[in-house]
Amino acid sequence: MAPDRLDGSSALSNGSGQVHAHFFGQSSFASYAIASERNAIKVPDDVPLEILGPLGCGVQTGAGAVMNTLQPEQGSSIAIFAVGSVGLSALLGAAVAGCSTIIAVDLNPERLALARELGATHTIDAGGDDVVEQIVEITGGGADYSVDAIGHAAVVRQALECLGSPGVCACVGFQGVSNEMTLDQAHLLFCRSLVGVIEGDAVPGEFIPRLIELYRQGRFPFDKLITRHPLERINEATQAAHDGTVLKPVLTFGS
Repeated sequence: MAPDRLDGSSALSNGSGQVHAHFFGQSSFASYAIASERNAIKVPDDVPLEILGPLGCGVQTGAGAVMNTLQPEQGSSIAIFAVGSVGLSALLGAAVAGCSTIIAVDLNPERLALARELGATHTIDAGGDDVVEQIVEITGGGADYSVDAIGHAAVVRQALECLGSPGVCACVGFQGVSNEMTLDQAHLLFCRSLVGVIEGDAVPGEFIPRLIELYRQGRFPFDKLITRHPLERINEATQAAHDGTVLKPVLTFGS
């Protein structure tokens, strides 16, 4: 995630000097960019190129947390905490995996409505009555799996405590490199596990083509998370992402 190449140089400039934007080794809003071979993935021509960008980060992270890390059995139950772009991608992954009970937890009613449209069997208002108790009741003893997609300490605890025994929680939410939290060890002693996940534990060259194929089959409609913005409205798109009024803004040229 360094701003430079390993040798200190940058592949990007604005005509008057270097532009340091090598997040994940590549990031750029330029018309053209130099990418390493390991950062380039061949995609089919019949899929709109402009919607594929989110597969490289947020969508891959959420879907991979379920499909690669948790690998839930068909018919199992899963609770997903915070259904932004990462959480909804996890939800789509749970639907692909065949989970029979998919519970979405969030404060935003519009996101909960979209979660139902994308496959959630139950939705819970995170600001309502005891979330953990509701999940235990819905699942008849606790969820088999859970995903934390926000990283707040209190939410991570809920995601762990709502599990059955055994149960596994995948933590993908991020609130900064220093983010301390406390857990009741008793939950771990009762065969509950908390695992950290980065970028969906994915090999992008294998996983992204898999997601694209699922999309082509109509089984992974991640395009419903995307709102397109012309490049000249980049500031509006950024603000909308921060405000939470859009899930995944995608910048396009000439539109």
